[in-house]
Amino acid sequence: MKQSIHKFLLPILGLVTALVMVLPSGSAHAADTKWINQVWNDYKAYNKKITEAYKADQQQMDANYKEYLKQYTDRMNSVENKVLADQKEWNEKLQADLTKLQEQYGGSREKADDLRKYKQMINPKFMDSPMNRYATQANRNFLNSTMWEYSKALNENFLNSKTWKYKKDINPNFLDSPAFKYKNAVNENFLNSPMQKLKMASSKDYVNSPMLRYNIGKISKTKAQQEYAKIYKEQTANLAAIIKSNKQAIANTEAETRKELDALHEKSVDDLEKQREETLRSISEMRARICGEGLSWQPLLKAQ
Repeated sequence: MKQSIHKFLLPILGLVTALVMVLPSGSAHAADTKWINQVWNDYKAYNKKITEAYKADQQQMDANYKEYLKQYTDRMNSVENKVLADQKEWNEKLQADLTKLQEQYGGSREKADDLRKYKQMINPKFMDSPMNRYATQANRNFLNSTMWEYSKALNENFLNSKTWKYKKDINPNFLDSPAFKYKNAVNENFLNSPMQKLKMASSKDYVNSPMLRYNIGKISKTKAQQEYAKIYKEQTANLAAIIKSNKQAIANTEAETRKELDALHEKSVDDLEKQREETLRSISEMRARICGEGLSWQPLLKAQ
């Protein structure tokens, strides 16, 4: 009878022994919990720091863009308003002058053709007249005019304009923009981002993380520390590199856009001044043919 009981208990004792060998001891598990919690808390603190820095950077980029857009739009509007006011003044002055010339020379057959040409030349609505060319170049709605090119460059909604490209680069929702790459690199929920990889490595709930394998007793604490230190170094370095490169890309875009708009401003001012000079000179020459005396004027945009 005793021999039968002994044979019955042997397999059970073997199974119990095997289970004891597989399961980690209670004291080891307590040590896991303390260290694992510390790693996770450190990760959360790091994530918060980086996320807050990103938000501050994005706010600053948005503020820089708004400041740029206002500054350069105000400068463009100043040029445009000055030119339009100048055109209005000259239109009124030349119409009054035409009236006087007609009163003085209207009865002369020799002056009739010149008076007719003068009337056409000072009419801003007469196709390709000097005043028409001046008015056209200052019209931002006239395709390829000086002011059309200038205003297009500052139109953030005009595809591929200089300002559109700047706005795109700081838009975190525009696919593959520097701001998009920056935002997703620090997003712990963005697939395969450095922050997500660090989060997974820091948690005991992700498959194959050092924390999980340590927690279930598959690797030692020393091994887990070594693996985690390597992952932490790699991913924080990756994150720092991504942040640096994309912030630099945005800074370069802002600097290049400002440089290009400064050059365009100078060109626009030169082109408008040149057109005004040509317009007034041709009208002045015609007036001199009629009455022997031309017009007088000063540069308009020299100080712009």
